[in-house]
Amino acid sequence: MAEFDLEQELQRMRRVREKVLSEDALQTTAPPKRALAPEEIGHVAISDELYVSTTEHCIEVYIPEEKRNEVAVSEYVVIPLKYQPYKIFARLKKLSYRKRDAIDDMSEIHARLNLEQVSEDEYIEIAELEPISMVGTQDARPAEVRYLPKPNTIVRRVVDADEIKTGLDIPQSGLFLGYVSVNGERITVKSQLPIPYYLINDTSKTGDPLLFTHTLIAGMSGRGKTHTSKNFLRQVVGSKYKMERRSGAEREPCLVIIDPDNEYWGLKDENPNLSSDNEEIVNLKAVGGKCGGIDSRLNVFIANEEGKKYAGSDRYTNFTIPFELVQDFPYLIAGGELNEMQYDGLVRLVQEFFKTATAKTYAKFHQFVEDEGNTEKFLTTFGIHEGTLRAIRRRVSRSYFQKIFDQGANPLTKIYNEAFNEGAVSVFPTDHLSEEGERVVVLTIMSMVADAKTKAMDDREWGTQLGRIPVVLAVDEAHSYLTKSETAQDKIIVEKFIRAAKQGRKNRLGLVLITQNPQDVNDGVLSQISTKILLGMDSEMAEKVNAPKHYQKILPYFEKGRMVIHSPDNSHPLELRGLDFCVVRH
Repeated sequence: MAEFDLEQELQRMRRVREKVLSEDALQTTAPPKRALAPEEIGHVAISDELYVSTTEHCIEVYIPEEKRNEVAVSEYVVIPLKYQPYKIFARLKKLSYRKRDAIDDMSEIHARLNLEQVSEDEYIEIAELEPISMVGTQDARPAEVRYLPKPNTIVRRVVDADEIKTGLDIPQSGLFLGYVSVNGERITVKSQLPIPYYLINDTSKTGDPLLFTHTLIAGMSGRGKTHTSKNFLRQVVGSKYKMERRSGAEREPCLVIIDPDNEYWGLKDENPNLSSDNEEIVNLKAVGGKCGGIDSRLNVFIANEEGKKYAGSDRYTNFTIPFELVQDFPYLIAGGELNEMQYDGLVRLVQEFFKTATAKTYAKFHQFVEDEGNTEKFLTTFGIHEGTLRAIRRRVSRSYFQKIFDQGANPLTKIYNEAFNEGAVSVFPTDHLSEEGERVVVLTIMSMVADAKTKAMDDREWGTQLGRIPVVLAVDEAHSYLTKSETAQDKIIVEKFIRAAKQGRKNRLGLVLITQNPQDVNDGVLSQISTKILLGMDSEMAEKVNAPKHYQKILPYFEKGRMVIHSPDNSHPLELRGLDFCVVRH
């Protein structure tokens, strides 16, 4: 085989290329090239096909060399249709290089060339678009993509806030969540102001405020979960809603916060690091966002547990869990140890105790269950197996029950008017409690709210009170209570909250579940959540919470405050940038 002469082969290729170019120049007189405006990125091209359909689309854009370093995946663009009064609103889905000529960049010639001699001039850059909607010149609502853009149509970035608001179907007002962003940066258009994003808070679009179709705030530790939650909950305070089942009366919600890390009492105070003339504060107020502590609206309620002390807010009310609530919620003393047969036996004993007892305390119930004189009745009349009775007695005798029930402070059933009142913000910190005591307290509060919103509880004063007002129940570390666990206690709690969530719209109960482990929240509960606020999380977690597919791979890279909002009844899925500061003490 003759020896390969690289220099000779290159000279031959240059001669062929020069000949082709000279022939093209003789045959074609190209029109002068128009310079692209700053917002223009290229023109519609056809490398293979150009089409739109009811299931998928193929629209590609040629990116000229002078624009290549300016274009990034996820940017929003529009394509004027010219022959129709619409523009296609789209997202840059993919960027790629294509070969400009027939030389294969994996050929022997290219393999032998010095890498520094290979220029990107040999390739063209193509952007693949994901059409989202069509924006009309007069229409306030977007339309589905149904017209095809013409080849060579100039494609440009969005330059007007209304294009983004209409294209993504963003509400004009509501509960402020953050600013529309791309790749971690807020979008600014002609006005140079960021574009606010709201959660619908009225009946104009969905028939019900989306707050009552439930919200998930999820993200790994350190990604701004509590910061985001405080800012969101602050927007809820002071809003008003019509009670569908109370003759349309308009009322402010009671915001109940389960606070395992003693953080949310800061909602009552101003952020000491902010000044009223701060530019960000001015912008926030201009778009209807709320800022600042709520002071006397907020009350902190501290559960008493023997041997435990609370350190946090300097203003709080002590309370105790009265054992009488076990009549409504027998699972409070079941824990995760009892199987279904044992739990059924426990329920029968609870029912018998409350029928006959004069003093409805834990101490008396313990005495009732342990009394050997009752054993025969338990085994025969109630049909409880001897082994089952032993298991129940072991469970009921747990020492922490006597430390958490009936602790001498205000019974929760007596201070309901203060804790569950219209317009109130009631924070229940639990970090001072033992693990077992915390579970009893949290499940009690959650159960009172859920039952008042799903059952006729008019024979309970607290049930009547909770039933007549909107309630927003925010549960931090929600995965600990609405778990996938299959114990008898967990099954009852989960089923209770699935029912409550389903009736949230008409009964005005809104759940706000806050967690760093959303994959551990029961699937049945998650299926009732319509709004997901997703901060930085790994891909596996993102997939399990059903994050939009084009965000699942990039959520791990989200820094603090960067989030995805997925709320199909509110808008298209998109990226938001939360406030860099907390609107209250943090």
